[in-house]
Amino acid sequence: MVKIFHAHRIARARCLLMNAQHRHPIRSGRSLVVMTQQQVAIHRSRFVRYTPGNITALAFSHRSTEKLTPSDLRLAVGRADGSIEVWNPRDNWFQEMVVQGGRDRTIEGLCWSNTPGGPLRLFSIGGSTIVTEWDLASGLPLRNYDCNAGVIWSLCVNSANTKLAVGCDNGTVVLIDISGGRGVMEHDSILTRQDARVLALTWAGDDSVVGGCSDGRIRIWCVKEGDQNRGRLLHTMKVDKSKKESTLVWSVQYLPRTNQIVSGDSTGAVKFWDFHYATLMQTFKVHQADVLCLATDITNTKVFSAGVDRKIHQFLHSGTGSASKWTPSSNRLFHANDVRCMASYQSKGCDFLISGGVEKALVISSLSSFADGSYRKMPVIAPFHKNVLVNQAQRLIVGWQDSTVRIWRIGEELNTEKNYQLVAKLVLKEEQNISACAMSPNGEVLAVGWPSTTKVFHIQPTDTKFRITKLDNDFLLKTGCRLVQFVDDSKLVMCSNEDDLFYLDLEADDDENAQLIELPDIQQTKSSLKLPYINTVNHIFTNNDNQLVVSRVCGAVDIIDLATSTARPLVRLMNFVTAINFTGRNTIMLVTSENNIYEFNLASDEGVLTTWCKNNAENLPLQFTHQKDKCLGIFSDLENTNKVWLWGLSWLASLNLAVDLPVNKRRKLKKRSRDGLTIEDESSFINGYAGDGDEDEEDEIDIADDFFVKNQVSKSASNASMNSKDKSAFFITDKYRPIFYAEKLSKTELVIIERPAFTVPQPPAFEQPKLRF
Repeated sequence: MVKIFHAHRIARARCLLMNAQHRHPIRSGRSLVVMTQQQVAIHRSRFVRYTPGNITALAFSHRSTEKLTPSDLRLAVGRADGSIEVWNPRDNWFQEMVVQGGRDRTIEGLCWSNTPGGPLRLFSIGGSTIVTEWDLASGLPLRNYDCNAGVIWSLCVNSANTKLAVGCDNGTVVLIDISGGRGVMEHDSILTRQDARVLALTWAGDDSVVGGCSDGRIRIWCVKEGDQNRGRLLHTMKVDKSKKESTLVWSVQYLPRTNQIVSGDSTGAVKFWDFHYATLMQTFKVHQADVLCLATDITNTKVFSAGVDRKIHQFLHSGTGSASKWTPSSNRLFHANDVRCMASYQSKGCDFLISGGVEKALVISSLSSFADGSYRKMPVIAPFHKNVLVNQAQRLIVGWQDSTVRIWRIGEELNTEKNYQLVAKLVLKEEQNISACAMSPNGEVLAVGWPSTTKVFHIQPTDTKFRITKLDNDFLLKTGCRLVQFVDDSKLVMCSNEDDLFYLDLEADDDENAQLIELPDIQQTKSSLKLPYINTVNHIFTNNDNQLVVSRVCGAVDIIDLATSTARPLVRLMNFVTAINFTGRNTIMLVTSENNIYEFNLASDEGVLTTWCKNNAENLPLQFTHQKDKCLGIFSDLENTNKVWLWGLSWLASLNLAVDLPVNKRRKLKKRSRDGLTIEDESSFINGYAGDGDEDEEDEIDIADDFFVKNQVSKSASNASMNSKDKSAFFITDKYRPIFYAEKLSKTELVIIERPAFTVPQPPAFEQPKLRF
């Protein structure tokens, strides 16, 4: 009988894992459990500490449009720990990259600059006098510009994407010229100073700047080129005073189609102002606490407000001319804590209202059907970028966050209430956050990487704790990394922030001389010109045969022979690779953001695609292909080389590659989301090739031809039926969630590391009045 034992939550459960010899199927939750002769112990671990920062800033890379969604549309998410995440809204959303934070860093504002023909530029502010432009290819600051005008509280870009306006705590608004291109920020002007902090800013076209201030006033400055009033304060509007404390105008929004200003303040009021005459039109006291953020749709007929009371309110505009008015139409309670920021985007194929805050989770809802439409609350933790690893030889779990590494040892006794122990904790004195860690297969060497340096430690087990010694290596100390993997107990491969691959032997006489590995070139596309990071490496994995597989954000996958340092292209996909790894049967398996599974042969003389992949690519179970949570990891079963495990945030699955999946004889329609929470038009992930030349046939593989030509499907697969053999081909369960990491610990043990939302520390939230019956 298959037995799943939850060692760390003291919960015992009988569960379903699949094998060839089964007896009686039983139903547990939504999964079909097949009883087998095999016993598997699952260590359901919740002791790994990882707490993401509060969401403090949101920004879409493009302005709303009535055309098709651009392929390079992205969402930037800023957090209080100084990190910035870049999300792609396609295929039900996935995280493409993370800019690591650092000690005493925070992100308080984000904005993009998007000019025709130029790359997307991302700017941020964070509790200092500096505006930072980021190099998205390396994840490092490209330029820091000091405004010399006090701590910056607000940031916005004009509609022409040529100037930034920043509001400071000394009452100054500084204009920065960014028209010079990537990495260029030049002082433009300082607007008329006043005495209150500028908490919020928005541009009214390119001719005016509107600011919300800490003295309860809204101010309008003229910035029109050539105007005699340029830089002067034109209008001042005052909001209602609070009897207990000073009123703060936390948010302002300009509505170009109605020529109005919307403001949200600390009294909970949302006010609509006439921009031309600087007069109050309507006031709504719908919030019970501070209004922290505002958003609008492309037609400016809908306005959304949110703040400390956790509710998002919708206002609708009706009528024209003097008869026009705003009315509060609906509100929804998506969040369990303060809503700090919102961002909206509309196009022909998508319709997004994104919100986030102290709860640390993104909420995706619809602008057009806000009142009664679907919404999606993303998990608090989305481990596209891993912060955990498992060492099988020493039975270790290694977790890291900020500049701290913790190591736990898992005991072999399953019947004890607590069979894990914290054996080491490293608090490292680095200003930057840790970007990657790796441990040698024997568990004796630990590599820790930052963007600017890499350190190696020797681990010596004792009775209860580990003795850790730092190893000196000058090359590693001066070379940062964002990905690192051990090939064996002494050799490692690392990918630097500049996307250079290095191969290094720590025990060699010339251990200071790393070998640089050249990756095959990738043809430039329009998307790679707009997104500088699209061709950067996002996964590296090694196997026991001195081979390295490398995937890139654009979907390119390469194989490297470390013995000869030669690289060859394996496949050029048009989708983001969410998970990739070697399997136990000398193949490579990967999963894309569209939930497609591909398996490739390592030997070039066997053909690119495996027989299982050709037979089963179109027959993946709907339970897998319809998952909104992406596959985040793949690992092989240590006992059965034909079995692979896959996991996502809310599911765990296994595939038996020795068995074909049943053929679905019904015609498969193209997957299309009907909740309106992802992009639904025909625009692609990668937008066109930049050159006019033909694609290199050796580098490019036409996936459609390989996978979907009927004559390549074997007769055995086409005649498959739902018998007992087919049932053992696939297994999935949603019993474990949210999964932070999963890996085999031994042949009969599996580690599932969970981080439920209730285990993540949260500050007290605003209490809404409750109806009690």
